[in-house]
Amino acid sequence: MIIAVTYVIISFLIDSLMSNILPFNLVDPSWFKTIYSVISLVILYNYFDNQKKYISIVIVLGIFFDIVYTNTFILNIVVFLIIYFILSQLDYIITTNIFTINLKSIICVLLYHLLTYIILLLANYNNYSIKLLGIILLRSLIMTIIYTTISYLIMNKIYDNKLIK
Repeated sequence: MIIAVTYVIISFLIDSLMSNILPFNLVDPSWFKTIYSVISLVILYNYFDNQKKYISIVIVLGIFFDIVYTNTFILNIVVFLIIYFILSQLDYIITTNIFTINLKSIICVLLYHLLTYIILLLANYNNYSIKLLGIILLRSLIMTIIYTTISYLIMNKIYDNKLIK
C-alpha cells in the first residue's frame, strides 16, 4: 500500500511539475502533457486485491485534484470514479500486459478529457472548442504511452521483487 500511495503522490507531483515547466496553455497544448494521476490509477488497478482501498485512493486523489488543479467541487471525484468503473470493466475483458495497459491508459486519459469537457460544457464553465479538445487528446497520446510504459515496467519490477522477498 505504501508503494502505491508513493507512486500516486509522485504522479500527482509530476502533473504539477509538467504544468509549471512546460509552456502549456489552452490554445497551444504541449506534446508532453497528459494526466499522470489518471495513468497512476490505471497502473495500480491490478495491484489491489481489496477494491475498497483502491476506491479510497481514487476518491482522495479526486479530492486533491479538485482542490489543487481544477478548483472545482467533486468534478474529479466523479470523473475518477467513472474511470474506475470503466477500468474495472476493461480489466474483466482484457488481460494486463504492456500493450493492453497502454490501451487502458489511453482510453482512461481520453475518457478523462471527454468527461470533463462534457461536464464543464453542460455547466457553462467551458470556453474552448471541440477542435481544441481534439488537439489536446491527440497531443496527450505520446506522453501517455511513454509514462504508462515506464510506470508499468517499474511497478511490475517493484511488485515482483516484493513478492519474492
